[in-house]
Amino acid sequence: MERHTKALNERGTKTLVILLLIAASAGLAAFFHLKLNTDILYTHFFYIPIVLTSMWWGRRGIWVGFALAAIVIFFHLAGFETTGVANDLARTGFFLFISFFVGLLRDRVTASEKACLASEEKYRGLIEKSVAGIFVYNDDRILFANDRMGEMAGYDPGELVGMPMSELVLMQDRPKVKSLSTKLGNGGEQPLRYECRLVRKGGGTIWVDVASSLTEFEGAQAFLMNIYNITEGKEAAEKHRELTELAREQEAQLVHSTRLAELGEMAAGISHELNQPLTGIRNFAKNALYMIENNAGAIGDIKNNLRLISDQVDRASKIINKVREFTRRSELHFTSLDVNKVLKEAVDFLSPQMRLGGVRVALELDPNLPAITGDRIRLEQVFLNLLTNAKQAMEEVVDRRLTVRSYYDSGSPCPVVVEIEDTGKGFDPRDREKLFAPFYTTKKSGHGTGLGLSISLSIIKDHGGYIKAAGKPGRGATFSVGLSIQQANPGEGAQRS
Repeated sequence: MERHTKALNERGTKTLVILLLIAASAGLAAFFHLKLNTDILYTHFFYIPIVLTSMWWGRRGIWVGFALAAIVIFFHLAGFETTGVANDLARTGFFLFISFFVGLLRDRVTASEKACLASEEKYRGLIEKSVAGIFVYNDDRILFANDRMGEMAGYDPGELVGMPMSELVLMQDRPKVKSLSTKLGNGGEQPLRYECRLVRKGGGTIWVDVASSLTEFEGAQAFLMNIYNITEGKEAAEKHRELTELAREQEAQLVHSTRLAELGEMAAGISHELNQPLTGIRNFAKNALYMIENNAGAIGDIKNNLRLISDQVDRASKIINKVREFTRRSELHFTSLDVNKVLKEAVDFLSPQMRLGGVRVALELDPNLPAITGDRIRLEQVFLNLLTNAKQAMEEVVDRRLTVRSYYDSGSPCPVVVEIEDTGKGFDPRDREKLFAPFYTTKKSGHGTGLGLSISLSIIKDHGGYIKAAGKPGRGATFSVGLSIQQANPGEGAQRS
């Protein structure tokens, strides 16, 4: 309302000025003709209100030109003019032309100013409503900041203007920001993207993503900064990293615990396997002692007994080292492996249990298999789990045959295939997917944790492979393990523990 009243007052003042100028021009013309009786072109004074009106009101000011033209025609009709009609018509034509031309220029200038103002308001609105914090600085001084920037930093935008830009940046990040800004100022690639931490007013920091580029502000080169608050994303990423690390640690503990549980199930076989070399050591030691005490044998016989004792000690040591290696917690360590060799070691380790359980083991291994990239301990754990499951599945059947085979499947992305086939009780095909679920088991109560196949699946996935199960009730089961020749990213897998 106040602005409208002011505009009306301004328009009234301008109208009064124009009317006074018209009256003054007419009076001056009459004075020149009636009093001075001169031919001086009084109409030159008429251009003053014409031009002034056109500059104020644009083409609408042409009515002043018509008014002054009417005065000239009146003077001519009244006999004041000494010049001809043609001159008077030329004068009035010039009045109208000058009025229209100046008014047209003024309208165009006004339209251009309005367009510039609208454009400025438009872009100012975009900047103020932007979700990004925007500020401009030069020589480490902030020259402009939008509301969003003030909100992120905890300041009013006016407080930011004039502040040193470096005060917004966390002390530890200032060298990096200064170096990158210098690089940009020297003609580096635009826009420059980086992340840093800003200090909020009153304390606290936020992580921001910065897009920096060169611009011109108030006639001088400056830096335009678009700031995006990524604190929540950073905190979420850090939380995810912590949870992932915790999950990996728990997985490693679970793998280790499962190995210990499986070792407990193998205890009877290991005890039997160790008992043989210990019995041999005792018998050979008694023989050697008897020969020495009773002078009953030659030195060569005594040495032979001692040599046999040494062989049995090596055999027992090998068994103990195998157990120690199997129970040790280990990080994933990918190397080039011969799958057949890993299979044989697993079968050899369980051979005492197989013999005690009356299981006949047949090896059908392809000698021409290419090497794979994997972790020997983890893969051996998978094979031991599958072999132990097969043995336990045959405890209630008479015909106990276990076939371990390996072959190359050229049409598969995981061409090195290991199959462990038993003649046990099998399983319902509807339970195939459940077999690999944590804590699901088809064993008797107290036999196994239900985690062996779940962990085996996780290990094989780390190797970029697969495990499949096939079987029917009462007709045995076959577990197939497919492995790729080259691990896709051993470095990534090696981080899982």
